[in-house]
Amino acid sequence: MSRKGYVLLGDIISSKKINQRSKFQENLIEVCNVVNQTNGKDIIAPMKIIKGSDEIGGLLRNLAPLYSIVDRILQDLYPVKIRFVLVQGEIDTGWDTEDISLMDGPAFHQAAKLMTDLKKEKLILNIHTSNKTVDTLLSNNINLIYLLKQHWSPAKREIIHSYEEGNDQSKVAQELGITQQTVSYHLKSSHWKEIKKMEANLNQVLQDLKMG
Repeated sequence: MSRKGYVLLGDIISSKKINQRSKFQENLIEVCNVVNQTNGKDIIAPMKIIKGSDEIGGLLRNLAPLYSIVDRILQDLYPVKIRFVLVQGEIDTGWDTEDISLMDGPAFHQAAKLMTDLKKEKLILNIHTSNKTVDTLLSNNINLIYLLKQHWSPAKREIIHSYEEGNDQSKVAQELGITQQTVSYHLKSSHWKEIKKMEANLNQVLQDLKMG
């Protein structure tokens, strides 16, 4: 049986060096479950571990959930780094299966090639669909966001996480035992506001592409 879709694969960088691999695997399963529940209507085959703790994968109906999935996984598993490839194409499956580990086909072969190429670069995402211009723009946008985010220190990440939970700057300062001025400094120096705008624009583009 053959169908079309968007294969999303994630490769855990330096997975053999991860301490407490069983705990990491539990966290990986948990975040896959979260993104599957959040984006269920746009997913054909749920995200899951497909090669020990070294690789994850899923099959998407469209591009709409791409950034939501990638961002949630990277944020929840930090400081572990993951590189992703997304390929649109033909998938060979068993009868009516929704298990990514039972699928194969041209899209998977292309994804494996892209992953090999991506390992030679210091980027986190490569995209291959029927529209090369869109591929380039989306890949560049997402990679740029993460080149900015990778310079966030653990302290910045903690402050940003608390702020994004809905706390105002004073509440964040009180919660973390720092001054409001320190919170403000880290939000500004991390370019948090600008990045959130970029992310909102990116997600809107992905939704527009879904609608055709």
